[in-house]
Amino acid sequence: MSFATAINCMDGRAQLPVFHYMKDHFNVDHVDMITEPGANGVLSSRQDPVKLESIIARVNISLDVHKSVGIGVVGHHDCAGNPVSDAQQNTDTLAAVEYIRSRCPKIPVIGLWVDADGKASQLPEAAEGTNGHDVS
Repeated sequence: MSFATAINCMDGRAQLPVFHYMKDHFNVDHVDMITEPGANGVLSSRQDPVKLESIIARVNISLDVHKSVGIGVVGHHDCAGNPVSDAQQNTDTLAAVEYIRSRCPKIPVIGLWVDADGKASQLPEAAEGTNGHDVS
């Protein structure tokens, strides 16, 4: 069994598109879903240390126990948890990707966008990092 990890909003509209994208992109059997309302906003602002450490603790489980081979950080259209424009969603996602890369420098981390039609795609500015993992 192989795993990837998605740090996603709790919004149900973003779950299946992200699952399918991550499964295909990382060529895995399963995707661990770490959900938090407006997760990309939480990670980019870093204003709530309790939520940040909760997300990182869940990432650690996915990496250490399930041996996840990659991480995706997600933003999506019409997010109630991070109610900003689509452009700001993408900016927040890219900042969140950089934060997760700083915490997990040896594993590929990508940024994903789920549009109004429910299609997931990789943000071009969020190219993958390196292989392996190291979570502090």
